[in-house]
Amino acid sequence: MSFLLSSPDALGQAQRKPWLLMADGQYRDADVISHSGGVTGSFGRSRSGLELIYQDADRAVDLEWYRYGHRFSGAVAGTDRAYGDAQDLVLSGFREWRLTDKYAGQLIYGLELAAEESVGLADGFRWGLGGALRWQPDEETDVALGLMLQDRFENSILPVPYVKAFWRPCRYAEIEVRATGLQNGVIFRGFPLGDRSTTVDLSVAYETLNFRLTDAAYGSRAVVVGEVPIRLGLMQFLESSGTWFVRAQAEWVPFARHSFKHGGETQGAFQPGATWGLGGRVGARF
Repeated sequence: MSFLLSSPDALGQAQRKPWLLMADGQYRDADVISHSGGVTGSFGRSRSGLELIYQDADRAVDLEWYRYGHRFSGAVAGTDRAYGDAQDLVLSGFREWRLTDKYAGQLIYGLELAAEESVGLADGFRWGLGGALRWQPDEETDVALGLMLQDRFENSILPVPYVKAFWRPCRYAEIEVRATGLQNGVIFRGFPLGDRSTTVDLSVAYETLNFRLTDAAYGSRAVVVGEVPIRLGLMQFLESSGTWFVRAQAEWVPFARHSFKHGGETQGAFQPGATWGLGGRVGARF
């Protein structure tokens, strides 16, 4: 939901275009693993997928599908600390009601199917539901604070704070702070051109992925991936109407940990070394 709560002007065009369609690809280099109970080897990952977003002043809906390719090599391959390729299908969004000219209430929701391809996608069902209060004291400030309940197949229902805040100190810059449980960090965006057709961004965040895996000897199994990517990106609209755009990014991941869960308890883990990655995206607004 990268574009939610962003104004149309911040995306390089003023004409209302509520739909956004994107194709995405990412590659992350492999590195040796540690903290794996003596098992050795390396791990790398790639991702490809599609995302469709509808956004209006009082609502947004985001449908995304991604396929993750997991590359294990060495002794770790074939053990219970390795897993196959996975798919992730997510429907999320919010609905908003104005309370005053500066305040609004939001209903926030999310449905997710995330599982290893050897497991039925429906077995990886999770959901989230919550609410937030949105405050817009001026054109430069936009803050939403709330609470979500997230049901996770690898754990019990958890209350998770929800924060999305934007500050636009000038027409050439924007700062976003985000804390949703799945994405938690800060994004700096710069618009070097007056029409905002070019965006340069730098982000630092703690992000999580969760996949339902094939059962192990001790029963049902899931993997929880927590990582800290540092990303530098460049997005460029290709024509003056603000329809087609491309984005390129480079990332460095100094920390990542894969924890295998059963009944809320960790049954094993590993940490890949610091890795780099590249990504690209092409999309259109209409």
